[in-house]
Amino acid sequence: MLRYWLATVRRTAGAAAAVAVVIGAAMAGVLISEDANAWSTALLQGILAGILAGVVLAVVITTSDTWQAWRTASRHGLTLTSEAATAFRTSEFRTPAPADTTAYQLTDAVLHALKEVSLPRIDEVEEFTHGKLTLVCASSLAGPVRLRISIELDRDTATATMDARPVTTWKRLDGGASWCVLTAFEPHVRSAIGREASGTSAT
Repeated sequence: MLRYWLATVRRTAGAAAAVAVVIGAAMAGVLISEDANAWSTALLQGILAGILAGVVLAVVITTSDTWQAWRTASRHGLTLTSEAATAFRTSEFRTPAPADTTAYQLTDAVLHALKEVSLPRIDEVEEFTHGKLTLVCASSLAGPVRLRISIELDRDTATATMDARPVTTWKRLDGGASWCVLTAFEPHVRSAIGREASGTSAT
């Protein structure tokens, strides 16, 4: 949990620094306008106020996000790690597949397998085509996550790419939601593709 908190601090450092500069400059400007002769004192006070504001903002945001991430991970039976601080996660793996296997077969097997998973729950299937699957998960998460799964076949190999990120694209923190979705779903995707590719029907 501490590692997640520290990783989140690093991700919010830029925004906190920007806030510190703005507040520090604004305060220094006000103080200098009141007494132009005390510009050095005003500048020092502005810098200190900006630093304090930036630190407070960073601590509040990171602590809140860490708490949300811990709750989300616990709800899904996962152990929170520093990797969860990234608001988007990707994974790629390859599985042997017979030449007569189709991308649609594998995609259908994956969708069927993920619908059987209790958490995270699939709230919407946005796309389901030959080798393309896009799902939205929101329930039990700190925020809605879009999971894109792409399956490509090349001779006797199936390559699957998974990409999980917040539906709200500008978010830099998502309380570990994207990490939880990818971490919880990836074993089921691997298993479903492996079973289908080996000719064993998914259960």
